[in-house]
Amino acid sequence: MQLKIVLPSFFFILLFVSCNNNSSSKKDAAVDTLAGNQQIKELETKLSKEPQVDSLREGLIQQLVLSNQYDKALAQVEVLLKKNPASPAYLFMKADALEKKGDTTAAISFFEQSISAAGLFSEAQLRLASLYAETGNKNALQLCNAMLKEPTAIRLRSDILFVKAIYYHKIKDSKNAISMYDQIIKEDYTYLDAYIEKGLVYYDMGNFAEAHKQFERSTNVSNKFADGYFWMAKTEEKQNKTPEAIDNYKRSLALDQSITEARDALKRLGAVK
Repeated sequence: MQLKIVLPSFFFILLFVSCNNNSSSKKDAAVDTLAGNQQIKELETKLSKEPQVDSLREGLIQQLVLSNQYDKALAQVEVLLKKNPASPAYLFMKADALEKKGDTTAAISFFEQSISAAGLFSEAQLRLASLYAETGNKNALQLCNAMLKEPTAIRLRSDILFVKAIYYHKIKDSKNAISMYDQIIKEDYTYLDAYIEKGLVYYDMGNFAEAHKQFERSTNVSNKFADGYFWMAKTEEKQNKTPEAIDNYKRSLALDQSITEARDALKRLGAVK
């Protein structure tokens, strides 16, 4: 699940730069990896000379998370937490790394601790709600509904509704999921993932024609949205429209080289060797 807003902590804006830049080619990704490793080395060198400077450690954690080195990031967070165990920001940082590592249960626990320590922490609440939604936990609805009543969460409204929709989809309440996605699109037609997720509700129902319609709507909003073309191709395959599927797999791959499933599909369909 990809929330539209890149959620900035009020402590560390840079911490939540998206690590899923789908527009990068493999070459760009390799360059980014080298640059990231270089930054990590530089920060480690500086930190070895000034271990008391928390901002250096925070920057190192950011780079480690972006480089998928979650255990190393968590070890650095522990150093900060030993100094300030009740810091909402550091608890959030730990939860963030745990979530990206795939430890959902532990991430939920630390997001809850971060919220408890802060009192009001909309970003942490939304991240927690998204994990609840993905696990089918009804607390997702309770937390989202509470957030919608908070004036400070207005900038997150679309994402909050998106999390509610994900929850409904998870528990197979298709009617409410579709209704929620419709509300999101009505309020913000540029929320591309709402079209995709709405299409996936129909896809899971076996209504591939309607699913295709929703995926196509996303590409009408942005003709550079690789995911839209990819899912159009998936539904076209389901409907035995092989030439159309091949064309759209190629479009998605041209826009995003990281969609390996599109490349595999083209090989399977005999379009490439």
